[in-house]
Amino acid sequence: MTLVAKQTLDAVEVKQLFIHQLNRVNCTKGYLLRNLPLLAQIASFRNMELAILEDLDDVKKQQLRINEIYEMLHANASDEGCEVIKAVIEEAFNLGNNTGKSTIVNDMDIILYMQLIENIELTSFSMLKLIARFMGNDEVIQMITECFDENVDNDNLFTLISEEYLSKSQPVQRK
Repeated sequence: MTLVAKQTLDAVEVKQLFIHQLNRVNCTKGYLLRNLPLLAQIASFRNMELAILEDLDDVKKQQLRINEIYEMLHANASDEGCEVIKAVIEEAFNLGNNTGKSTIVNDMDIILYMQLIENIELTSFSMLKLIARFMGNDEVIQMITECFDENVDNDNLFTLISEEYLSKSQPVQRK
């Protein structure tokens, strides 16, 4: 029988882990800031366009918080390790280039990718909250929690938009 020694992280390693995870969220936010206005333009459903623009406003607030966290921790942002996030976001923002798709398919694809991105961010913020607790920094925990809550609201908004869009595009069934 082989015994595995328990590994523990010191404060420096916990901070490095936090910054590593924060970099992934920061990378995502940067792509969203640059590309959400374009995505809003290709949305054909007005409420979806408004939801995307509302998400953009939240991304701007979150980016400010993230920058403040970097400053508090005396750390610099890096895009290292963001390849998967970049690929998902690039795929989402290439939707407007797909010809031959119906409007509803295109709009529902946009919603799918928006919710996928929201859920990646929710998972990242959950991890950041956990790590921040081990860092013992209540201010960072609060800022990450605010970002998390905004992402939950946006994810719910895109679900409501999907339901509204589908209900308007479906013929009423008569008995």
